[in-house]
Amino acid sequence: MYIILSPHFDDAPFSCGGIIHTLTAAGQQVEVRTIFGSIPAPDNMPDTPITRDLHQRWAAGADPVAVRAAEDEAAILQLGASYRRMAAYADCVYRCSRSGLALYPNEESLFGEVHPDDMAARLLPTVALPPEPFVAEVYAPLAAGHHVDHQIVRDWGFNLWQYRSALIVKFYEDYPYTRDEAAVEAALRAFAPLSLRPEITELSEEAVIAKLNAIRCYRSQMSTFWPDDATMEAETRAMLNAVGGGRPAERCWVPG
Repeated sequence: MYIILSPHFDDAPFSCGGIIHTLTAAGQQVEVRTIFGSIPAPDNMPDTPITRDLHQRWAAGADPVAVRAAEDEAAILQLGASYRRMAAYADCVYRCSRSGLALYPNEESLFGEVHPDDMAARLLPTVALPPEPFVAEVYAPLAAGHHVDHQIVRDWGFNLWQYRSALIVKFYEDYPYTRDEAAVEAALRAFAPLSLRPEITELSEEAVIAKLNAIRCYRSQMSTFWPDDATMEAETRAMLNAVGGGRPAERCWVPG
């Protein structure tokens, strides 16, 4: 089994959808675990500038988190993988301190440092995977873009690699944050002094199409990153070709 750790409802298909399709098309069992998968009640969400803005873009008039969860499941199943939503913690925009104050109330806070009162950041990296000897590899985000939830899941992946010597952990590049060329370099510096080596997975046209179709499942997210479908496809294909030196590919980084 291959386990993909996805911080949010979209990160795994956006970032490594081609790899997921390639694995499942080869008959491998792949499970995507959406980490911050709690669906808070609509009347139990902090009213902050970031939640108001996001909810308006995601699903005005509907339960925005439930909409995102449904999109995520559809995308992952379309790639041939299985879907598991972890419900212990919600997206960072909904997490609050013990006194009820939102930990990440605006967009700037999402891409800064992890809040010292964020219990998810303290507890998640200590969680061990069940004793599953059949797990071949775990994929975690590299945290390109420096989103706080990606940093937390990256740290969990790193801890799994440190404490389970037989486990292979790979860190996938977080698309579309990788549109900023400096984002990957900055993310790699967070691993210093450990050296990571790049691993390129070339993608067939079938895998590229599967990734594009998975991205299209996230209708609520499209306007955040692209003005229209044609731009999404053009930019995604260009990024894949840039990674593969002229041929479509996705890249992960491997310790050691």
